[in-house]
Amino acid sequence: MKIVVDSREPKHIPSLLLELGIEVERKSITPGDYIVSSDCAVERKTVADFMGSLFNGRLFEQIGVLREVYSKPLLILEGDVEKDLEQRKNPRSFWGALFKIQMDMGISVLPTPTSLHTADALYTLVKRFQKKKDERISIQHKPRLMSDNDWQIYVVASLPNIGDELAGRLLNNFKSIRNVFKAKESNLKKVDGIGKLKAEKITKLLDLKI
Repeated sequence: MKIVVDSREPKHIPSLLLELGIEVERKSITPGDYIVSSDCAVERKTVADFMGSLFNGRLFEQIGVLREVYSKPLLILEGDVEKDLEQRKNPRSFWGALFKIQMDMGISVLPTPTSLHTADALYTLVKRFQKKKDERISIQHKPRLMSDNDWQIYVVASLPNIGDELAGRLLNNFKSIRNVFKAKESNLKKVDGIGKLKAEKITKLLDLKI
């Protein structure tokens, strides 16, 4: 059994899938984070990522493209919903987004409390769709027009361990891609969610000479 995983996904989930006996191929894919079959693709979001992409306007676009390209799309929502919503000023926006995705867009949402449960759910999904040993996974692509802000987030999100939400925070803080790339490690660490290790990895990569 095999699964294709987007190269920007954290490494611990593919590692768990390997331990479960799933062959993992990592590559850059859009849309989706995990391609289970030619029909089924999964978008995985932590609760924080979900809320971040909701407020920056990218959530429904990402999910909509997934639905257009794959006949059986799935959104995995990972994390402690109750804990996150306790910190939100408007928790009803979360429920409104879920209703829209499931009732209006017709996309199933699967909650998982931890990455371990996410890996277990993906394993079960792979077994469900890959009944034939020689079945190949065909990755579907859909080109789309990207706004300037889309490109900004895409470029910054390509930095080590930086997803869409953290990319948005970095851009909001430093105001441009150039300023993000020029930022000192000490200033990067001031951004919420960018700890010492992430700041070190970013500056090390940007300073690396060929």
